[in-house]
Amino acid sequence: MRDALGTDLEGTLKRVIDVGYREVELAGLPGVTARAMRTSLQRYGLAAPSMHAGYERLRGDFAAVVEEARTLGAAYLVCPSVDAGERRTADDWKRVCRTLNGIGRAARTQGLVLAYHNHDFEFVPFAGGMTPFRLLMTETDPGDVKLELDVYWVAKAGQDPVQYLKNGEGRIVLAHLKDLGRDGSTVEVGSGVLPMEQIVRTALLAGVRHLFVEQDDSADPLASIATSFRYLERLRS
Repeated sequence: MRDALGTDLEGTLKRVIDVGYREVELAGLPGVTARAMRTSLQRYGLAAPSMHAGYERLRGDFAAVVEEARTLGAAYLVCPSVDAGERRTADDWKRVCRTLNGIGRAARTQGLVLAYHNHDFEFVPFAGGMTPFRLLMTETDPGDVKLELDVYWVAKAGQDPVQYLKNGEGRIVLAHLKDLGRDGSTVEVGSGVLPMEQIVRTALLAGVRHLFVEQDDSADPLASIATSFRYLERLRS
């Protein structure tokens, strides 16, 4: 809903709540302060338990990120990616992991949880066979660095998101429910080729705390989030 929020914040939030959602994840603020955003969220009964904060911002302006999270009521800080120049080699990734460990420890002292969000490049192996994702799992402290698993990108990389959810029990605390179209695009949950019901059930059994519907592109975002919600609503409890 990123474009709609920038055009009509209040109207967009009302439409989100009308669809049936009660939680949202923030990826930046649509031209308003964190305090103003919190007021708008509360007006419509929406909670924002998680927010994205860029790697550079987490590394260089951590105190401001913490203050923003406290204002918004977010418990999870998600690093959405790492710039390509910072992650060319396995040694680069080990350095990133050390940095994430430090940020994660600092977050924990503030009562917050750091999580890393994957794309597909974390599953591309280096010459020796090691992947960045494996390094993230082994070189970061499980108590300080959690994961937000984007199931679309796992599948896009040729991997099985269900198996990654099983293997990541205790580590994966957030998930992006994003379906994979036959043409490789992102489509409404339940409209693509991923076993979304199995993914949802496995995620919940594995201890995922929040499931966020995400779709990178849509001709009609409001219709898309409604389609995804209706699919999830129909799942047997």
